[in-house]
Parts: sequence; C-alpha cells; structure tokens
Amino acid sequence: MRSTIKDVAKRAGISTTTVSLALNDPHSSISERTRELVAQAAKELNYRPNRLAVSLVTKKTHTIGLLIADNKNTLQAAFSSQIESAAVQSGYSIIFGTTHGNVESTIHHLYDFSDRGVDGIIMTQSIYDDPGDNELCLNAIEELRIPVVLTDRVHSDSTKDMVILNDFKGGYEAVKYLLDIGHRRIGLVTGSMKVSNCVKRLNGCKRAFEEAGVPFDDSYVYEGNFGFSSGVDALPYLLGKKATAVFTFNDMMAYGIYKAAVNFNINIPDDFSVVGFDDIFFSDIIYPPLTTMEFPIKDMASAVIKLLVKQIEDSQDPAQIISFDPILKVRGSTKKINIQEA
Repeated sequence: MRSTIKDVAKRAGISTTTVSLALNDPHSSISERTRELVAQAAKELNYRPNRLAVSLVTKKTHTIGLLIADNKNTLQAAFSSQIESAAVQSGYSIIFGTTHGNVESTIHHLYDFSDRGVDGIIMTQSIYDDPGDNELCLNAIEELRIPVVLTDRVHSDSTKDMVILNDFKGGYEAVKYLLDIGHRRIGLVTGSMKVSNCVKRLNGCKRAFEEAGVPFDDSYVYEGNFGFSSGVDALPYLLGKKATAVFTFNDMMAYGIYKAAVNFNINIPDDFSVVGFDDIFFSDIIYPPLTTMEFPIKDMASAVIKLLVKQIEDSQDPAQIISFDPILKVRGSTKKINIQEA
C-alpha cells in the first residue's frame, strides 16, 4: 500500500501539518533540522506526494501544457523532447496537445489545458496563413490569464515572452556560404511564404546576394511546403534553370532533393551542392552527410522553460524576446567550384 503523509508524520514523530509544510512550502518557517527529519522519513517509507493534494495547498500543479503543430515532424518531435527534459529538470511535468496547424484545435487545447489547471503553456505555433486565425489565436492567449511562452513559429504582435530563431541570419549564412565557395546560380526551396519564418529566411538570402554583388533572381525561388515531396519536385525545375546549388528551408526538403538526384543520375556534391536547415538527426547519417543550418533546440528549450518558470513564480518583469542564431554545419553535400563554372 502506498505510504501517506500520516505515515511520514508518524515515522518522524511530528504533526501532518508540519510534514506538509516541510515537503511543500520551501518558504515556511520550518527548521532545517525538521526538514531533514521529514525527508529521511519520507525516503525510508518510499513516500511520494499526492499531486492533487499538493496542488490544493500550493495552488500549483507543477504541470505545463505543450502545444505542437505536428508530432510527426522530426524537428518538432526533437524540440518537444528537449522541452520536456528541461521541464523535468525544473520539477515540472508536461502534457501534450497536437494542433495539426489548425486554429480551432489550438484554441480547444488552450482551454483544455486551462481547465486541467496547468501552471503555464508553451506554444510552438501561434501564427497561421489566415490573418483572421491569427487574431483568434492571439485573443484566446490573452483571455487565458495563464503564463504563456511562444516559440518557433510566433506571431510578432503578441505581448507574451518569446524564444525565437534568427531566421534572417540563417538564410543569410546559408547563401553566403554557397556564394563563398563559388556558386552563383543558387536555387532556394522555401516553405509557404505566408509563414513569417520563411519570409525572414528569404530576406536573409537576398541580403547575402546583395552583399556579394550578385543579382537576385526570383525565378530561382521554388515555393514548397516543408514536405519531402517539395524537394523532389523542386530539383527538375532548378536543373532547368541550370542551378549549381540549392538551399532548402528545412532538411526534409533537402532529403527530397537527394531522392530526385538519384532519378536524374546527379551526384551530390560533384554535380550539385545542397544546404538544408534544421540539422535533424538523419542529416549526419545520410550519404553524403548534409550541410545544414543547425536549429539549437536544446538551448532554446532551456530558455523556454526558464522564461515560463519565471512567469509561474509571479515575476512582474516585462515580456522578453530571446533570439538564438542558427549554426552552419559544413558536411559532405557541398563542393567548392570555380566562379567560371557558376
């Protein structure tokens, strides 16, 4: 039978009230000696606190709601795993909700999390293609009156804490690298250009061309949807433009380029250079290993949890925006060429 707080009190020889304060209220006036006595008794009895009972005392459940757009997306799955690890280290449990990028589902999960008494909410998507959906989402967030941190795909109009990636720099660094190794006819495979992350990455690409004195040609931009098939479909189009390299706005589309390259008997990197974005697990395993921009998910996850816990602990600080730079990982999918070949 599971030990109770009464069992701990009996073993320690003190009242249940004192045990409760010692275990659940670090700010109470209980002496350090008594806390040690209670901790020893709890350990001997293998006592685990009843979360529901503790929440009635502390008014906190030590639970965080995490909303992700797609649990089948490799990057989001890895990011959510890192967020969960950081939460556990801070003494919190995670409950998940998947929205599939749908605003109605998002709002449903937000209210469901609130009804379950979560202490805070993390959202990896708070921006949508439809401006009306954006307004619905932002209004729902404001109405909740629960600590919220936004990350990954965020809406810049929100007044909440944000942990974001410097997408502009990511696009800039990827194209600058290709320009530096001699490429001039560089294809760009984007996600939906209704997504602000893609707009920022494309603007970064344009800046790199501008600084290198290379005219930017819109016809080398292929709008995809972040899916594998976008890369497969983009390659023949870019080959028709005589591109010598491509920067895809995520690794999954880069894998599609790899697949299509086999069909066209094209060798990567001898015939065609490829740079991705995210640095998901498989990018260092495929052959040749993919040159890509690393999404620093571990550091971002840690920052997300720190900001949320700070809010939960009644911080009155103004909302913060913390930005992380992606990191270029040069591997085997790119090759230096003579500018004459470009």
